[in-house]
Amino acid sequence: MEKFLDSENIVFADETSHLEKKEFFKSPWKILVVDDEEDVHKITELALNDYTFENRKVKLLKAFSSIQAKEVFKNEDDIALVLLDVVMEQDNAGLNFINYIRDDLSNQMVRIVLRTGQPGKAPEHEIITKYDISDYKSKTRFTVQRLFTTVTSCLRAYNNLKYIKKNQEGLELIVKSNKKLIGNNQLTIFASTALDTLNKIFTIFNSSIKSSFYAVASSSEDLKIIAGTGKYASVINNCFKNLTSLVGLNIVDHIKKIYIKGGEIFLENEYIGVLKTNEDFTSLIYFSGVDPKLFDFNKDLIRLYINNIATHVDNVVLTREIVNTQKEIIMTLGELVETRSKETANHVVRVAEICYLLAEKYGINEEDRELLRMAVPMHDAGKIGVPEVILNKPGPLTKNEFLLVQTHSQTGFDILNKSEKKIMETAALIAIQHHEKWDGTGYPENLSGKQIHIFGRIAAVADVFDALSHKRCYKEKWETDRIIDLFKSESGKHFDPELVEILLSSIDELQEINRKLPD
Repeated sequence: MEKFLDSENIVFADETSHLEKKEFFKSPWKILVVDDEEDVHKITELALNDYTFENRKVKLLKAFSSIQAKEVFKNEDDIALVLLDVVMEQDNAGLNFINYIRDDLSNQMVRIVLRTGQPGKAPEHEIITKYDISDYKSKTRFTVQRLFTTVTSCLRAYNNLKYIKKNQEGLELIVKSNKKLIGNNQLTIFASTALDTLNKIFTIFNSSIKSSFYAVASSSEDLKIIAGTGKYASVINNCFKNLTSLVGLNIVDHIKKIYIKGGEIFLENEYIGVLKTNEDFTSLIYFSGVDPKLFDFNKDLIRLYINNIATHVDNVVLTREIVNTQKEIIMTLGELVETRSKETANHVVRVAEICYLLAEKYGINEEDRELLRMAVPMHDAGKIGVPEVILNKPGPLTKNEFLLVQTHSQTGFDILNKSEKKIMETAALIAIQHHEKWDGTGYPENLSGKQIHIFGRIAAVADVFDALSHKRCYKEKWETDRIIDLFKSESGKHFDPELVEILLSSIDELQEINRKLPD
């Protein structure tokens, strides 16, 4: 794959200062002081009254025993530092509280500093070795300067641990998203998954993406938006060239800079990424409304995730090519079968489009609708075993001739069911069920109601509607009113009543399909 993040194609906005870079939490630092002496609390409060670190003040929480401290931990989250006395209600109350934090709460993030007025009861070397703490000091040696140094060191360590943890969460999110992307071959769902994951990356850092879109284009196409959030959610399926007024000329100019080779641009609170694949396929990812101070934290994660997207895009394109090839083969075979009975090849194309329309209005998801559209052209594949003289007979069939025609459902199933490919399995299902009837009087298995797969029920409606709408060797084209009357009378008998209602409410759209795909 062509390298996506080429250094010469990466553009950054002005780097934020080190101070701004570290300010991704805006609330005060929470410091819990646990000590049974009121004077210790007062002195600590006075010493840290004007204290700030990374542009954030501190919020002191008080507890006079380990029991009270446990209650504080139940009610407060994100405590950064505990200044902890050793001897309180018990000689080892402070030490037991350390075990409570690390073991019972499984909190490895909070920094702990032990302060004691009786150092002899808890030797420093032994305590530092045995307990997960950041420092251990005698209260008599804890000057204001020493407190400042200790608090600053602990808050810096806590901040770095939080940053590492959030990056870890981001990486875990990317790994989970990769699993979804790998198994997803529909570009629209693929794109929506990518945008959703990008937003979740920022959510980890207490921010969010205001608006985003994913646009795609092949070498012969213009960019087309296939997924969007925020103000772009309403412009899906629009060509990007029509959206200059929405993103502004400045963004368009930036896109032009990297469109040919691919690359990325970080602006103050916006991101533009262009992905190029070996299959000559282009993707454009754009999002805006991000807190500028958080971009530095997310650049590496974003870059990692975008690279992963670039890797998966080629897989999606190749899979689509395979599916399209299968579709062409199925469509061609379906057309060949229909020409044996002197019906136009467009019959199977129209039936496919009618099925897709009915399935959409029935509420079937896009992936299954597309599967139905690809598989249904082979619904009459079994006619290959029926003599042409019968298929093209202009008058009514004899009883034996009709029985022979009926065998095409089973024959089609037997031919198509040999493959384990999903499209072929679906085609086999439709072949054997598209002549079943809602009331159980159909063939070949006399299935009824919802025993018939929804694909079989839809195919039955679509096949009959198209056959009645066009001239055949054994009949003339029916007028629309006559077709409507037939479906009304056969609702609940031949056809699924719900599908009949959908068909009758979609007559204009069905006639448009006929106009676009005439005999």
